[in-house]
Parts: sequence; C-alpha cells; structure tokens
Amino acid sequence: MTGRPPVTGRRSRRGRGPAPVTLTVALVTLVTACSDGASPADVAAAPRAGDPACAAALAAAPGTVLGRNRAPLPVAGTLAWGEPPVVLRCGLPRQPPTPQRCLSVNGADWIVDTTGDPVVFTSYGRDPAVEVRVPLAVGRANAPSALVGLAPVAAALPATSHTCVG
Repeated sequence: MTGRPPVTGRRSRRGRGPAPVTLTVALVTLVTACSDGASPADVAAAPRAGDPACAAALAAAPGTVLGRNRAPLPVAGTLAWGEPPVVLRCGLPRQPPTPQRCLSVNGADWIVDTTGDPVVFTSYGRDPAVEVRVPLAVGRANAPSALVGLAPVAAALPATSHTCVG
C-alpha cells in the first residue's frame, strides 16, 4: 500500500460499458431495421442467397406488389414490399415433389402453405428456389395475387421441371 486513501465513487474507463460508437451503431441498425418494414430478425438469408441466379432473379422483381412499394432489406437475397411486408427470399434448395397444394401463375409453379401467418409460396421446378411470404393482413384470398407480379422472379431462375405434383 502506498498510504493513499482508496478512491471511491470513481470507476475506470473500462467499467463504463460500451463505447459511445458501439451504442450509436446499434441504435442506427435498430432504427434502420424498423424503418425497412421488416426486421432482419424476422428475415434470414436463404442458404444460397449469394447464388448468381438469385441476383438475376431479383433484378426481374417489380417496383410494386399488391400496390405496395418495394423497400430494401439488409439481408442478402431478399426484397420486401409495404408494411406489413410481403417478403421475397431467393436461394432456397430446389423443392422435391410434394402432396402440398400447388398453383401455377404466369408460367411459374408454386407450392402453397396457407396454414399460418404469413401465407408462404415457394417456387417449384426452379433451382435455387424463391419463397414469397404474404402477411394475412393482405387477406388469405388475396395472397396469391402477389404472385402475378413476382412470377418473373421465379421465371428468371433455372428450370428443373415444369409442373409440381399435387
């Protein structure tokens, strides 16, 4: 001991918590995610999101879907429209034959899952596959209408077969 009284009420710089820059980056990320209409926590990149075929397919995406304007998502291989968002993810594995309901829209086949919110459509006969999530706020009966504008995205992907079983 040096004979000095202990210092109380002061903390070292290391004990103050995250640096202000870290907090700023976290807040900017949070605000950006909320303003995009979909949170990155809600949308994950598909396994093959970086596939060059996805880049070509996303380039074929329309500016509006169901009257909703496109908004970027900070997740590779994804696009979104409106709030709550219609979300498209590219880069899923090719879909095997399935007993699930299938739907053909403008030359693109889709596997349909209407059991939850959102309604999920996954392209069939394309590799990689693309998935479209339509929130129930659009209406279950109106959800397939999103595929009219998004059929060119699926059509831009390499075809592996022509029709789904179901």
